[in-house]
Amino acid sequence: MSAPVKRRTALLGMGLGASSALLSGCLRGSDVAVTPRRGDITPPSRLAPGPEVRGLVRRGGRVITSWAEEALTYDPALAWDFQAWEAISTVLNTPLLQLDGASGGPAPSAAAALPSVSSDGRTYTIRLRRDVRFHNGRPVVADDYIYSWSRVLDPDLASWASSFLSSIRGARAYNEGKAQRVTGLQRLDDHTLRVRLEEPDITFPYVLCQPYTAAVPREEVERLGKDFGRRPVGTGPFMIASYDRSGRKAVFRRNPRYFWTGTPFIDSVEFRWGTSSELGLLQLRKSQTSILGDGVPSSLAPQIRADPSLGEKYTQEIPVLGTGWLAVNFNRPELRDRRVRQALNHATDRENLLKLTYGTELPWGLPLPKGLTDYERTAEPYTYDPDRAGRLLRDAGVKKLRLSYLYTRKDPWLNITQVLQQQWAQAGIELDLNLMSEGAFDEATYAKQGDVYPTQWLMAMPNGLDLAAQCFGSDGSGNYTGYSNKKVDALLAEARRQDSEKRCNAILAEAEEVLVKDAPGVFLSSKRIVTARTPLLQNFRARGETGTYYDRLWLG
Repeated sequence: MSAPVKRRTALLGMGLGASSALLSGCLRGSDVAVTPRRGDITPPSRLAPGPEVRGLVRRGGRVITSWAEEALTYDPALAWDFQAWEAISTVLNTPLLQLDGASGGPAPSAAAALPSVSSDGRTYTIRLRRDVRFHNGRPVVADDYIYSWSRVLDPDLASWASSFLSSIRGARAYNEGKAQRVTGLQRLDDHTLRVRLEEPDITFPYVLCQPYTAAVPREEVERLGKDFGRRPVGTGPFMIASYDRSGRKAVFRRNPRYFWTGTPFIDSVEFRWGTSSELGLLQLRKSQTSILGDGVPSSLAPQIRADPSLGEKYTQEIPVLGTGWLAVNFNRPELRDRRVRQALNHATDRENLLKLTYGTELPWGLPLPKGLTDYERTAEPYTYDPDRAGRLLRDAGVKKLRLSYLYTRKDPWLNITQVLQQQWAQAGIELDLNLMSEGAFDEATYAKQGDVYPTQWLMAMPNGLDLAAQCFGSDGSGNYTGYSNKKVDALLAEARRQDSEKRCNAILAEAEEVLVKDAPGVFLSSKRIVTARTPLLQNFRARGETGTYYDRLWLG
C-alpha cells in the first residue's frame, strides 16, 4: 500500500489544552424539559445501555471541549490527531457499524443490520438504512460508500488509513495505480452494498466501525476541494457551523436530520484549542469549559490527587487499549542485533521510570496492552536486570553504545527522559538527548532519523491485530522503524484469516512471544486515559477508540 502521510501520532500524546479566552454564557441546558422514549435516549447500537430515565431530560445548551492543539483536518480520510479523531468519530460522521457498550464489538449504526457474511468469510452483504442523510440533505446510497472507500485508497490522497482496506479485492491494485476501480466493491441497489475480500479478515467488521469508512458526498468533496477538511459534510449528529482559526474555535450545531430520532439533546458542540493545562482545569472548575478533550496529563495528576473534590466530581477513567514503547531505528547497525535490543529492555526500570507519570502510564514490558478481551497471554514481560543487559551487550560485541534520543515536551516524556538516561548509563549505554518541537519530531521520525524515540499506539479497534499488524508488520501503516520479521508477518496473516476471536487471539499470543524475543522496541507501558469533565454533564459516555459520545449526553 502507498506510504501513509502519518499515523495518529497526536492520538498518542496525552497533552492537555484549553481555550485561551474566558468563555461567556451559561453551559446548562434550557429549562424546557422533555420526556423522550427510552429508545430515543440510547439506540440499540449505541455505546452503552444508558440510564433508566425516570425524570426529565433537558434539551439545549452547548458543550465546550478544550484541546491542546488545532486539528490538522476534519477530513475522515486524512484525520489522525486526537482532536480530529474525536470530531470525525462521534461528531461529524456515522459509520456503518459502531462499537457497542464500554467494551463490546460491532453493532448496526448507519447499516440496517449486521452484515451478512458468506460461509468462506470473503463476501459481506451490507443493507443500508434508508433514513440516513448527509448534512446537505441528500440521502446516502451504496455508491457513496464505493466512492468514499475508493477515495481512501486513492494513491494521490495518500491516506494513512488505506492499509486498513487492503483486504478488499482489488484494493492493492487500485492503490498502486494499476486498476481503474476497486473490483471488490459492488452496488446491488441503492441500499445494498456487497464487499468481496481477497481472503477472510476477522478485523473487517471493526473496519466498518471506523470514521474513514463512513460515507462522504462526492459533490461536496469536489466542490470544496482543500476546504473540505475545514468545512466537512458527513452524516453525524452534528454539522460544522463555523471554523475560526484566529479565534481557535470550531462550532458544530445539532443535525436536524440525524436518523436516531430524538438525539442529540444538546444544541451545539464547540472545540477550542491552545492554552495551558492549568488554565483548562481552572476553566473546568468555573464551568467555563465542559470537557478536557486530551485527558488529564501526568503534570496535573498530583494536583488532582491532592484535591479529593476534583477526583470525585470531575475525573473519569476511559476504557482504552494501547501501549507505549521506545522505537529503535533499524538503520543503525548495532540495533539490528536483537541482543542489543533485548539489552535495552533489560536496562529499563519501568516501575521507577513511570512513577513520574503518577498513574497515567502503567508499567508494562510487553508489546500488546493489558485488558485485551479473551486473550490468553503466553509471553513473559521484560523485567529490569542491568547485569543481564550488560552480558547481552558483551555477547553482541558492543563495548560502548551511544545512541541519539529524540523527544518532545509532551507529557510524560519531558519528565522521564533524564531518568531513562541515568538508568541506561548503568548498563553502559549513553544517550544523547535531542529535545525537539512537535513538528520537527514528526518529520525526523518519519524520515527515520535518530536512534531511539518514544512512541505510543491507541487501538481504534478492540483486536490486538490493530496494534501488532500496523506497528510491527512489515507493511504496517505505523511501522516507521524498518522492522521486519517474516515469522511475525506470517502469524499475523494467519490470525487475520481466523473466523473466531479465540483462534485469532491464540495465534496473536504466538506472535507476541516472537515479538518479545525479537524486541523491535523497548516496551514501557500499557496506556490509561483519565478524562476531566464538568459534573453538569449527564449520561456521559466515552471509549478510547472513539472519544466522547456527544449525541447522547445532556446538561443538568
